[in-house]
Amino acid sequence: MRARFNFAFISAPPLLCALLASVSAFANPALLRDATQLLAASNPKQAYMILIAQEPQLAGNVEFDYLLGVAALDSGKIDEAIVAFERVLQKDAKHAGARMDLARAYFNHGSMDLAQANFLELKASNPPAEARIAIDKYLAAIRERRAQTGSTFSAWGETALGYDSNITGVPSDFTSAVTSAFNLTGVNPTGNSIKRKAPYLGAAVGADYTHALKAGWAAFVGGEARGRAYRHEGDFNSISGEARAGALWSNGPQQLRLTGGYNRYNQEGLAPGDPKPTNDRSTALFAADYRYAMNERQQWNVGLAGTRVKFLTNNIEDFNAATLTVGFVQAFERKGSPVWQLSSFYSRDEAINKLADGVSDKSKRVAGVRSYFQYSLAENLAWFNGLGFSVRRDQSAFARATEVEIGRDHLADATLGVTWRFQPKCSMRAQWFASRNDSNIAIYDFTRHEVSSTIRCDFQ
Repeated sequence: MRARFNFAFISAPPLLCALLASVSAFANPALLRDATQLLAASNPKQAYMILIAQEPQLAGNVEFDYLLGVAALDSGKIDEAIVAFERVLQKDAKHAGARMDLARAYFNHGSMDLAQANFLELKASNPPAEARIAIDKYLAAIRERRAQTGSTFSAWGETALGYDSNITGVPSDFTSAVTSAFNLTGVNPTGNSIKRKAPYLGAAVGADYTHALKAGWAAFVGGEARGRAYRHEGDFNSISGEARAGALWSNGPQQLRLTGGYNRYNQEGLAPGDPKPTNDRSTALFAADYRYAMNERQQWNVGLAGTRVKFLTNNIEDFNAATLTVGFVQAFERKGSPVWQLSSFYSRDEAINKLADGVSDKSKRVAGVRSYFQYSLAENLAWFNGLGFSVRRDQSAFARATEVEIGRDHLADATLGVTWRFQPKCSMRAQWFASRNDSNIAIYDFTRHEVSSTIRCDFQ
């Protein structure tokens, strides 16, 4: 059962206490105990089932109605939760827990005026600090939702300082790796094959404009630009830009986002050849993402994206991809306000062009899973952790090596960091990132570490 906010009020007169005690006597103590245990065990649906069966007999009992409201709210039955909490407040207008949950139920229902009125009433009752923080967050979210009924503009900018231990993502012993993959001996690394490391500076800016339409729809456009510059490794400096547009539909706990976009990435690199191949590429994207909030703490999402990636000077790498993603977010109402996110994906990447033999190509299948966890150490300080793992399997024989028929890669990564919000709209993120790719084609084995510090500010 999620944590509740406890408010200290003046004790009720003896007569009122006696009346409340007599009302509680009509409730079924075993039923209330069982429901409380089910909620504590994070089983609100079962609690709701056993409570709703007794509603005709026990409706009007404060303790019963409050438990029924909690079970209904946590089960996604918002309308029934509102009715139950209203009954509680009719009997006990100072029931702070029911007032808080009623406000959240109205918020999830999309009734912003009623939610705001209840949150403001709670705030005026001088609640504990933890409750005030939660109330202020909801009031800010209400203001944000109301702003979406018109036109909104937001922008952001960030700067970064970091160090990359393996810019080119190559194995430590390139010569041995070439021998294993191609049966060629004595090949020394050159250009992009040399393991390079360097500190870097990064910068990025972005902006979005949203305009509300009718029936819960809104249209948006946006874009961003990013750049990274390495010390003494200028050939691997990069710059990228993205433009996007789409439509957003919201209806209570449901949200659908349709996005079309174009991205251009430029990095010269040091690959040999005439004309010289670069790492420049462009990506066209169309994506649909559906989200459903089971309650204010749990959300599911499913997405489908189609992309077309073209390498400007190396068309053997061009491919089309279809990607399916599924994710879940869980927020906890307890110390540290933990947030946990889990997502998985599957991608079918189909090469556009064949290799020189006219038979093989670089088509592949990629599947993976990723988790993210955040814990607040203070109101403006939080640490976070990310873990990822993916598997790649080539679809054509000898597509990436002459000595290995079907290439298989296992990529794992980990992130650990802390975020400090030093101004209301500005934060600093310090993080360590590590990744390792294990492949049956040795030239694709690599280990990479990156440490960075990023300052970001948001503007509206």
